[in-house]
Amino acid sequence: MRYFILKLILFFTLFAMAYAFMVNKLSEGYVDMYYPKYTQDAGSLVIGLSRADQGIDPKTVTKNINHEIDLPLINFAANQYYYGEIYLEAIRKKLIKANGKGLFILSVSPGSFTAPIGFGAEGIKKMDEKAAIGKTEDFNSNPNYSYIINCYGQGLYHALFAQRAPGNVITHNNGWNEVLVSGSDFTLSDALKMDWKRQNLAYFQRRLPKEETKSYRWEWFGRTIEYLKDKGQVILVRMPADKEIIDFENENSPNFRKSMDSITKIHQIPYLDYSKNTPDYETYDGSHLHSESAIQFSTQLAKDMAVHIKK
Repeated sequence: MRYFILKLILFFTLFAMAYAFMVNKLSEGYVDMYYPKYTQDAGSLVIGLSRADQGIDPKTVTKNINHEIDLPLINFAANQYYYGEIYLEAIRKKLIKANGKGLFILSVSPGSFTAPIGFGAEGIKKMDEKAAIGKTEDFNSNPNYSYIINCYGQGLYHALFAQRAPGNVITHNNGWNEVLVSGSDFTLSDALKMDWKRQNLAYFQRRLPKEETKSYRWEWFGRTIEYLKDKGQVILVRMPADKEIIDFENENSPNFRKSMDSITKIHQIPYLDYSKNTPDYETYDGSHLHSESAIQFSTQLAKDMAVHIKK
């Protein structure tokens, strides 16, 4: 019996050592496209879903804003990061370096405020907890073992092999995921971009009868705004997308613009709506800006925001 227990202890000790080795080894290289968002403190943030993740470059914004803001500006937006209690708690943990001059770019679209039909507050919260912002406890460490242990989506044996981002994606240390039209894997042809746009529209159409706008998300959006106002300047942004995508959103969320007007008046913050200027910026799938357009948009966004930033 004693021999069996000793073997068991030895086994678990070796397993724990191997596990710790794999986690540390993985942290030394590329983890995934969202990992850099969790490896540093932030003074200012880009917040929202995947359009903001791929369409707003903190470096370009900082370069063109012409105002002193709390640095670093980190892109903390990603797919499935919906406004809610979980996102706000993550933002609180992220903002250690905000000293009253933070810049907070909150990207909005009708999809930012939806959840499955039939979900109440608890159901939505539990759903949000399944995203990385709900799984990890650590948002600022490098290496971030908590993120790797709780959020890494593949087997840890991948640590034994060199990992890299997809060939058309550059994952920047400031959290921006830059999508290239032409990368090492393939080139995004016009035909492929059109096909991806059709797929996106079909996906949105399938989701339509399954999801609805939730007051829970609007409520926590308001709480997020009020929290961030104490840390600096909050600016709401509706990002550009192809006309077909914007038309789909407007047709199926006819009250969205009125809701945004109401929010800006209640909280006394600016709202920059770029959904009406869709021809000026190119996407790779109808919804997300590719590299050149993202830099172009970030430059214009910085100049437009500068007018509203309090000195």
